[in-house]
Amino acid sequence: MPIHRRNATILSSTGSEMSMTGMNVKADSYYGYVDGHHTIQVVYSDFIGRFRIQASLSLNPAETDWFDIQETAVFGAVTDQTTGYNPQGYIQFNANDPADGSQAYSITGNFSYIRVKMDRSHIGDGTTYDPSYGQISQAILSA
Repeated sequence: MPIHRRNATILSSTGSEMSMTGMNVKADSYYGYVDGHHTIQVVYSDFIGRFRIQASLSLNPAETDWFDIQETAVFGAVTDQTTGYNPQGYIQFNANDPADGSQAYSITGNFSYIRVKMDRSHIGDGTTYDPSYGQISQAILSA
């Protein structure tokens, strides 16, 4: 049975940001652990936008080393037509079905680093925040 070795806040409140990338956090493989179990808890507050979980296999990742975790690696994600993960590697919450409350996403992979991204460039003019877009209050990684 895996033992959770660390918890870390990887994204603080997104507030009025339209897009935001969370902290790069060392994952299991960085420390030599091989179970690859990671869980991310995200607390949404009427959030409208896209949410991505990204990983890197590099020990010193550059921006080009990051890739989106695909739905086959994510368990516990909402899977309906409106808010399910899609082949582009994100989960999307729309105005008719915003995310509210806490959601956990469990992923398995021997990643060196993990981070999350929030993006709303596809909403409105892509740059102007509206309070109706809500926010992500926090995202916490347990590995």
